[in-house]
Amino acid sequence: MKTSLCLAGLLIAGVIFQSTAQDEGVIVKKARIDRSKGIFIGIGPSWTLGKNIGDYKAGANFEAGYQVRLNRVLSIGPSLSYLSFDYDPEETGLNNAFIGGPFNDDEGTYYEGIYFDLKGGNLSLLSLAMNLKLNFIPVRDNSVVSLYAFAKPFISYATRTEVTGTANFLYNFGDIEDSDDWQDGGQAEWVAGTELGDDDRVVSDDLKEQTQVTGGIFIGPGLEFFPARKVTGFVQVSVGYTFPVSFVSTEKFNDNQFYGTDVDGFLENMQKYPVTKEGFPSVNLQLGVSFNF
Repeated sequence: MKTSLCLAGLLIAGVIFQSTAQDEGVIVKKARIDRSKGIFIGIGPSWTLGKNIGDYKAGANFEAGYQVRLNRVLSIGPSLSYLSFDYDPEETGLNNAFIGGPFNDDEGTYYEGIYFDLKGGNLSLLSLAMNLKLNFIPVRDNSVVSLYAFAKPFISYATRTEVTGTANFLYNFGDIEDSDDWQDGGQAEWVAGTELGDDDRVVSDDLKEQTQVTGGIFIGPGLEFFPARKVTGFVQVSVGYTFPVSFVSTEKFNDNQFYGTDVDGFLENMQKYPVTKEGFPSVNLQLGVSFNF
């Protein structure tokens, strides 16, 4: 995902910059339209993209920026955007529950279980981007609609709020498929720094709020309506890739089962649950308007 998006972004950027160097011909390099500058705003929904990428419901994006049409095909300018995703326990589902066993002691064969109630973990990215936009059909003063492609390399200030919750312990001397056979085994706070048992295991500090500066790129297609008028409408879809950030992904811990050990051994592999740090892809739909002058 990371490699393909970066290559696609570089390809679009290369095509864009090549178009500025063309001689007079089909694309008239020095041609201008009456209103070559604009201020734009856009807003829309966002979704995470790909397997294991977070436990988040649909998010939201907002962007505001300034653009200049260098010629009839190429526009360039900076923008400031905000992208946010809220953690949603419904997206986690059964990824918060684990079962180990069978184990044996003086009382017989039994199973152990644990499930987590979590909150927090909301992710937001405040980004400064450079917009490179290529209109496939040269824009003219009387254009009604124009199809374009864009690339937006960006730097971002990413924030993931603290993850807290409880770990609920269970045991079962009967049928693991029968909910009535599962008995309460107590609970523990699942908060950074909480001790787990007597072996100096603690919930990782990785669960605390984390902020960092990172980067990435958005690429995609769009449509402009009446692009040369004072007020222009647009709709665009982007696929984005943000370089590694910290976010909630319970799916990443699915392989950390008990494996024949007990709950203490299991918790040794779960101290960072449910956060991971890696690339974060997303899909964003945006509706917007540009005020041109």
